[in-house]
Amino acid sequence: MTNAFSPIERGTTIAMLWLFAILNTLFRDIHELVVATTIEQILSGQMNGTPVTEMALFAGAFAVEMVLLAMVLSRLLKPIYARIMNLVVAPIAALGTFIVPPVDMDDHFFAVVVLATFTAIFAVAWTWQTQPQDTASLQRQGA
Repeated sequence: MTNAFSPIERGTTIAMLWLFAILNTLFRDIHELVVATTIEQILSGQMNGTPVTEMALFAGAFAVEMVLLAMVLSRLLKPIYARIMNLVVAPIAALGTFIVPPVDMDDHFFAVVVLATFTAIFAVAWTWQTQPQDTASLQRQGA
């Protein structure tokens, strides 16, 4: 059986963490659609006092695509490039959580879960050994 944190499986582990973050964000957004004030804001063309413009919609689409690509590229890129990409994208995605700050209890809950997931992605990428280790160092580590 392989270890989820072995150098070979790191890309798969990180991709699953990205998927977890995406699904949490998606569920939070769907969850908000049943709240009357959210529907009123959508109909008024403003969300939390910010006008919903074509540029704002494009920025949101770009952010979503960045996270979706991070999930796929974590698995497909060579480990050295996947590691660098995750070390860059995870903090950007974490900052994106605060573009629309949480306003109620469930928003705070989802924000904490997603931020913890982005932190885990960063931590796994940070410790990702992308260079092959020699046999002697593997034996010293007990592998």
